[in-house]
Amino acid sequence: MDEKTRKVIIMSLAGMLIGSLLFIFGISITYSVIPLIIYFVIAELLYVSAFLAVYNNYKNNHEHLYLYLMVLAIGLAFIVLYATIQRLL
Repeated sequence: MDEKTRKVIIMSLAGMLIGSLLFIFGISITYSVIPLIIYFVIAELLYVSAFLAVYNNYKNNHEHLYLYLMVLAIGLAFIVLYATIQRLL
């Protein structure tokens, strides 16, 4: 694994981690819906940017780890969407 691949993997995992932590913080705030929506949008943007970074590198270098990270980003995005919808209803 070369240095570029390692950087992409670490940055995408860091983006997904930060998005997840921010969303957990947003869902734990119980007094208003506005922070939940703001943190939801931030988390989704981080998941999309992590997915796109991995996808752009997957087009050039076909590694199986890139596919795993793309599935992970999509899965986290759907989990966050489901949790937000459940919290709003």
